[in-house]
Amino acid sequence: LKTFILSRLDHNFCNLCAHISGTGYDCCIGLAKFLDEPKVEECSVVTHLRNLEAIPFVITNVPQALLSFVCSNSVYGTTVNPRDVTRTPGGSSGGEGALFAAGGTPFGTESDLAGSLRIPAAFCGFITLKPTQDRLVVTNTDPGIPGRSRYGLSFGFFTNTVTEQVELLKLFLGNSSYRQLKSNVVLQSVRQTGRLRIGYFDNDGFCPPVPCVRRGVLETVERLKREGHDLVPFTVPNVDEMVQLLYKLLMPDGGHYIRALYENDVIDPYMKDFVMLLKVPRSVRWLASFVLRPISPQLSAVCSAFISNLDDLRYTNERCDVYKKEFIAYWKSLELDALICPSFPVPAVPHRFPSKMSIAATYTALFNLLDFPAGVVPVGKVAAKDDKDLVNESTYPVGHNVVLRIIRDSSINSVGLPLSVQIVTLPFEEEKCLRIMREVEGVWSDDCPSKEGTPSEN
Repeated sequence: LKTFILSRLDHNFCNLCAHISGTGYDCCIGLAKFLDEPKVEECSVVTHLRNLEAIPFVITNVPQALLSFVCSNSVYGTTVNPRDVTRTPGGSSGGEGALFAAGGTPFGTESDLAGSLRIPAAFCGFITLKPTQDRLVVTNTDPGIPGRSRYGLSFGFFTNTVTEQVELLKLFLGNSSYRQLKSNVVLQSVRQTGRLRIGYFDNDGFCPPVPCVRRGVLETVERLKREGHDLVPFTVPNVDEMVQLLYKLLMPDGGHYIRALYENDVIDPYMKDFVMLLKVPRSVRWLASFVLRPISPQLSAVCSAFISNLDDLRYTNERCDVYKKEFIAYWKSLELDALICPSFPVPAVPHRFPSKMSIAATYTALFNLLDFPAGVVPVGKVAAKDDKDLVNESTYPVGHNVVLRIIRDSSINSVGLPLSVQIVTLPFEEEKCLRIMREVEGVWSDDCPSKEGTPSEN
């Protein structure tokens, strides 16, 4: 298998996402004002690929200024999902995900700040792993939001199988140029066997997943039980605190940095709602949080989540440290090896929806905030019954909640789209995460066949 992976690298072509810089090339992150500003320094990912004798040949598309899961900008236009061209491939690495899912590249390389690896994997139906931030270190790349505080920025790969994921990680971590950046990070064996104790949840208590997503989690749980593993219900601790921390620390400057990126640029039509929300003053957000509370508790919570001053920033960082400690303590009290949960609360959605769906990010962003390894594995497809359950108020109640109606409407007519689950472990337990990803891949192997030409596990 290692020969197979090397054959894909050796004098072969590979692609780069539009925020991974190559010397002499633009890295405009979808913003026209950054065109014709070629980078002087090469991203370390490119260096590692060249040392492995790969040939970067194309730069793939990203959302304008990166922070979205609709892959569209005013420079290169809109990238579509190869599974359904009316839907987004996700983001921010949507171009990378679409090219890989369409068979246009042997693997993908991308970063993940709040789901940029995992959302495209979930939407397009392939495998990825977001490592702990310091497990796979990358230099000379656009960080998305500099000074992001507690959020872990991780780099990883898109692959067809877990085994390919393992081999790519071994190649990168063992590369001589990488060892100059960080030593003692060699990937250990992921072939351990034995009974596992795995926690699971199908709803984080904030953004209810649509029925097909819940079914994917619960069917995975049942299949793992049949393999002899222990599956334990898990409740996300202190959901209100989680939401406040996620949204306050993602843009601790109140969105000033992101707003500045959009200034003096042509705003992509799919990003206009997002940019408009960035301009809402804190005083209006505070008032809106009270007005919206009876209409949509989720939207109210997001409106109220902002840093008010430097004292609040320090205190919020302290609260984040406490939350992580309490989360790990709860995890250890259940004696868990891993956690299984939704990758994202919806399957791939039409391009017009992501700017209205900020509440959906909790499923991915939580594990950046905690800096836990998190992988995505396909688990079948959306079925006709899922679509029927979605529009049934008894199986997916939305009432008058405007945000939940958007979530529901975004997922209508999704039959045949990929489903997936997210597998999470404690920090620096990538090997364990990969081992359990392989278990999940195995129990779904008949329903999620690998692409033609992918070798089986040795």
